[in-house]
Amino acid sequence: MTDDPGEWWNEAYENDPPWDVGRPQPAFVRLVEDGAVDGRVLDVGCGTGTHALYVAERGRPVTGVDVSERAIERARQKAREARASARPDGSETSETPRDLDVTFRVADALDLPADLGPFETVLDSGTFHVFEEEERAAYADSLAAVLSPGGRAFVLAFGEDAPDDWGPNTLSADDVTDAFGDGWRVRAVREEPFVANHGDDRVPAILAVVERR
Repeated sequence: MTDDPGEWWNEAYENDPPWDVGRPQPAFVRLVEDGAVDGRVLDVGCGTGTHALYVAERGRPVTGVDVSERAIERARQKAREARASARPDGSETSETPRDLDVTFRVADALDLPADLGPFETVLDSGTFHVFEEEERAAYADSLAAVLSPGGRAFVLAFGEDAPDDWGPNTLSADDVTDAFGDGWRVRAVREEPFVANHGDDRVPAILAVVERR
C-alpha cells in the first residue's frame, strides 16, 4: 500500500474489487431483517454503497464513508440512480423511496470527523480486517467518537480459517476483544460467511457485535 491510503484504494476501485459483490452480505441482511439495525446508521468503509443503500431503502437514515474518492463517487451515482428510478407518485410498488435518506462522504475510518455522529448503529463489512494490530485500537476509538452510548457496531471480518494470502488479516475473537477494550462491551463474536468475488467463495469469517458503553 502507498503512503496515501486513498490513492491505493482509488486504484482498487478502478474495476470491481473482490469484496464488492454487488449485493449485501448475508450476515447484514439477517441483521436488518431481525431489526438489529436501528436509528441512524454509519456504513464505515462503505465502498460503492451497497450496504448503505440496502439499509436506506428499508427506511433508515444512513451515512456511508470511505477513504476512496472513486468509491464514494460510485456510491453517490448509485444513490442518484436509485432516486431517479423511484416512482414519483410514491406508489407502494416502488422498492426504492424517492426521498432515500443516504449520504456519502470521503473520510478516513481511523479518524472519523466528529460532525458525522452520533449514530446508533455502525456496519463494517471488511474494514476492520485491513488494519494491522497496532491500528485496531485507534479504529475502535474512532468509532467510539461517533457512536452513541449503548449503540452497537456490527463488524464482519475474515476469520482464522480464511485464506491468509488474499490480503486482509485473519482475525479471532481475541483480536476483537483486544481492540475493543475500554469504553466497549463485546456482546458476541460468531462465525459467519463473507461472500467474495473469487468465484462463489464464501470465506470463513466472524461477525463481532460490540456495544459502546
